[in-house]
Amino acid sequence: MSPAIITLIILFLAIVLLLLDRLPMGLIVFMVPIVLYFTGIINAKEVFASVVNPNVILILGMCVIGAAFFKTGLAYMTSEFLLKFTRSERGLMVLVFMISGIISGFVSNSGTVAILIPIVLGIAKNGKISPIKLLLPLVFGATIGADISIIGSPGNLIAKNTIEELSKGTMKVGFFEYSKIGIPLLIGSAICLYFLGGKIIPNREAEINKVEEFDYSHIPAWHRKVTSVVLIGTVLGMAATDYIKTLPPIHIIACLGAIIIVLFGILSQKEAFDSFETLTVFMLAFMIPLGNALNSTGAGEMIANFVVSITGNSGVFIIMASLWILTWGLTQVMSNTAACTLLCPVGWSIAESIGADPRAVVIAIFIASSIAVCTPMAIPANSMIIGPGNVKFKDFIKPGLAISFICFVLSMILLPVFYPFYP
Repeated sequence: MSPAIITLIILFLAIVLLLLDRLPMGLIVFMVPIVLYFTGIINAKEVFASVVNPNVILILGMCVIGAAFFKTGLAYMTSEFLLKFTRSERGLMVLVFMISGIISGFVSNSGTVAILIPIVLGIAKNGKISPIKLLLPLVFGATIGADISIIGSPGNLIAKNTIEELSKGTMKVGFFEYSKIGIPLLIGSAICLYFLGGKIIPNREAEINKVEEFDYSHIPAWHRKVTSVVLIGTVLGMAATDYIKTLPPIHIIACLGAIIIVLFGILSQKEAFDSFETLTVFMLAFMIPLGNALNSTGAGEMIANFVVSITGNSGVFIIMASLWILTWGLTQVMSNTAACTLLCPVGWSIAESIGADPRAVVIAIFIASSIAVCTPMAIPANSMIIGPGNVKFKDFIKPGLAISFICFVLSMILLPVFYPFYP
């Protein structure tokens, strides 16, 4: 059996196992490079080569800074202040969506939702608004807003890593590279919620007295000041690396910020370690060998030829749209990180095989993986609102489809503009 066929079988089994959700996700992704090694596809060095990867280090550093942002109450205080500016149901839906989206562009979307739920429920109670009317925009903003920067979600870094690794370093992804697509998606979705949200999100009573309240009265004011300086400085430093070549790489900047957070005692060493998103690290580090194997064995080219044979002479635009829809569909029933990890290398191979710039296809896949809005299991943050808002499975479908349609149309318009297929 050829190495390409073996690699395709491993890819297929990984997809099936992730869809079945019978085994821990971290175990599945760890098994993939081990199986690749024992089948002779990769060598021992390649199994762990991606563990010490700049993007893995970046994740760890930002986890620490994000944890400090939440612990000090900065997320709570910022959102509580902004939510004072409107009282109408439509205005609150859009404001909650935008606040959640902006915050999740720089820190964990699960953390964003967790910290905002008590605020949103309090506003719903005081304004006599059904909680579900604000909670669904909350989680929608948290997942779509992650497309603002490269640190918004694991998928962002997976796409970045795919582009930089498979291009052999000839293509770089800047800190706000995705904002060209992400900001229009956020604005377009906000407009959709403003005009249609009241109609497509149902009214439902909910018990909101049992939600955990957060107390930040014991946090010293200087903790907040230091955390603010670190977060702002880190983001600005990362963004400036595109223009000031003497600055250190962005993962070093993130590590410097994390060191300051722990050095000043804002987080203890244990809290810093506890903030690490280990599963994300596993997904990034141990699925990269599969992407490399798809290219080195020719398996990716086989998939590309199959897709091209189905789409005929429709061109790269139809391929990009097809992969967007496929990724979006998978994201609703399995981890969006897993879907992105599996399909980004495939998309690269397909585009490269027909001589097109692969960036548009890879970014289309990761954008689609972030539109995890149609089911409660699409991302962990979605499930957080089920209890507090008395949200049912079917409640996600109608507004989720409306948001997904807007994002699909905008993606198909903007991606070819910013990333021409044949520059």
